[in-house]
Amino acid sequence: MNSLIDDYIAMNQAGLVLELCEKYYDPNVIMLNNGKVFAKSMRESYDKQKGFIETVQEFTVKLISKEIIGNVSVLVFHYKMTGYDSSINQFTGKHIQTWENDKIIKEEYVSI
Repeated sequence: MNSLIDDYIAMNQAGLVLELCEKYYDPNVIMLNNGKVFAKSMRESYDKQKGFIETVQEFTVKLISKEIIGNVSVLVFHYKMTGYDSSINQFTGKHIQTWENDKIIKEEYVSI
């Protein structure tokens, strides 16, 4: 599982958000964003993120911490995104991912 998580991290840092969505999220993944349901499937998550990703010109993603406990990974990233309008959006987020059969079946995203 460690190699899967390392690949997920590398893809996220490369800005391959949509590709990692298709590769690592279970078709019926449940995704939460600060306690609210963001998506109830990989496709819904993909579609929602696609609109956002298309506005980003440059990604800088830095891994702050990685912890694995059983089938749960806790990843903290600092994100800096520059839009095509030159706006800069920076934030830090914790991803709590539950893995099953090499796929993420649940992800809770929490803003820090």
